[in-house]
Amino acid sequence: MTEWTLCRWHGAPETLAAALRELGWNGPGETPAIPLDPRIGGFLPPAGEAPRECDGVVYAAIVANAPLPRPPGIAETGPELSAALLGSF
Repeated sequence: MTEWTLCRWHGAPETLAAALRELGWNGPGETPAIPLDPRIGGFLPPAGEAPRECDGVVYAAIVANAPLPRPPGIAETGPELSAALLGSF
């Protein structure tokens, strides 16, 4: 059985989008630039959808089968705020 880790991140729109793209996510109307990272089980928002934005900050969650290092410029989002803005897996 696979153990899953939920990474809840937020940051500036371009910074977070770049971090997600490095894992294989793509934004609306984009073609994935790289294959999906094998550690990734899914994204909130899903690939092809824009990250949720509130007051100029964007939020996303990633489910992975291993801990992911948080990229520079990205902060961890608390579970309650993440669930309220994004829902959950």
